[in-house]
Amino acid sequence: MKAAVNAIKFFEHFTNTGLRGKITEKFFEFLLRTIKPRGDLILENLARVYPNSSEIWRKDIRGEVYKNLAWTLAETLALQRSHEQAWNWVKVPNAKIINDLMKQNRGALLLSGHFGNWELGASWLTQNAMEHGHKMHVIYQAIHDPDINEYLIKMRERYGLVMLDKEISVMKIAHMLKTGEHIILLNDVSGSGRVRVPFMGVEATNMPGPALMAMLTDCAVVPLCIYRNAPFDHELTIFEPLELPQIQNHEERLKMVTLEMNKAVENFIKRKPEQWFWLHNRWKK
Repeated sequence: MKAAVNAIKFFEHFTNTGLRGKITEKFFEFLLRTIKPRGDLILENLARVYPNSSEIWRKDIRGEVYKNLAWTLAETLALQRSHEQAWNWVKVPNAKIINDLMKQNRGALLLSGHFGNWELGASWLTQNAMEHGHKMHVIYQAIHDPDINEYLIKMRERYGLVMLDKEISVMKIAHMLKTGEHIILLNDVSGSGRVRVPFMGVEATNMPGPALMAMLTDCAVVPLCIYRNAPFDHELTIFEPLELPQIQNHEERLKMVTLEMNKAVENFIKRKPEQWFWLHNRWKK
């Protein structure tokens, strides 16, 4: 919808890190808490993962999820004034892990999810890669609204992020990884693939692609996650590469590698569940 894009552009010019940022956040938080987009689904997902939780707790978490999204919108809009602001807003105590991989020209699958302000995390990672003479790529899924989708693509491309449509072949991704490229993968969405293993303790359908990429290339699989400590104050946590299971049976190894990847993302969510995107239908029937 062009009207929605025009509204976003208005807030993009309006929002900054000061009072205007707070106004933008309050506006979006009020909107989200009033409309409650996918509100029932959020409660269902929370009940599925935390069956012993109370309804009051689940509703409190839902409110915090909307607050996190409101700040993500406000921060991302303010970031458009200058993407170099990411250097000041994000602390990365263990950046050496991915910087060393780039120096070795070793390909890496950067395993993350829709957590905290994932747009800000991608901006920092992209600019850091360029500082080291590399590009940063992300595998993305187009959203249904073509106008908003185009806006988001242009926004990300402005700071240098290379967009890879999720329909790209596994073999092409494998070639990129073998030649030293770094690719961000938001591995917390449901898939129509044949791999069924638990996610957050509940059986879920998973796409086989991520595990296949790792198995075909022996690239580094590096879990990372960005947490918000306060508005415009974040920590990007980068973990040591996963040690993936070595099993002869292909199908069994595919399942085990997928499970290890899921566990890495689960650890992000368990630390601060209110900062995850519970609006997604992760456990499709």
